[in-house]
Amino acid sequence: MKGNKVRFERPSKSAYLKEILCTIFSVSGIKFFFGLFAYVVVNFAAGRRKAHIGKGTKLHPTAILRQGERIAIGNNCLINHNNVLQAGKSTGRIIVGDYVHTGANVMIFAFNHSIDDTDIPSVCQDYYDADVIIGDDVWIGAGSIILAGVSIGRGAVIAAGSVVNHDVPEYAIAGGVPAKLIKSRK
Repeated sequence: MKGNKVRFERPSKSAYLKEILCTIFSVSGIKFFFGLFAYVVVNFAAGRRKAHIGKGTKLHPTAILRQGERIAIGNNCLINHNNVLQAGKSTGRIIVGDYVHTGANVMIFAFNHSIDDTDIPSVCQDYYDADVIIGDDVWIGAGSIILAGVSIGRGAVIAAGSVVNHDVPEYAIAGGVPAKLIKSRK
């Protein structure tokens, strides 16, 4: 192994406590906590307040709903931990049917960045909005990404880790990057 061998002496618990207290009560620490509070309100509380969430639906506390006014989740769904549902910037909606369940770390986006003008940095360009429609009884595997403009039919299964950039028919099993039809459940 290359590099220099060093000895690391762990700080005492009192040294850690002193560092924590100095950080909390510093200007940068206070600014961080206000920023963290704003992040929680915008990403967790506001989205849930504005979204239409059906009866019996379980939304994990770490699920993020952005632009919640354009998100509708049906009845008896399970939106798992670390899911991100990001509706469009202006018009793009996310509509989730009944009895849909997602694995951990699923991301659903109803918008995408424009890259049309090469004279303008992409971060400064506008967006494209397009609805995402997910039918009833759909299972979306962990780590999957559903992109703007996609419709997933009733009873479909999306394999873990898939990137869905095209419509998925009813009762299809789709997976991969990009997701392709693997087989039908019928």
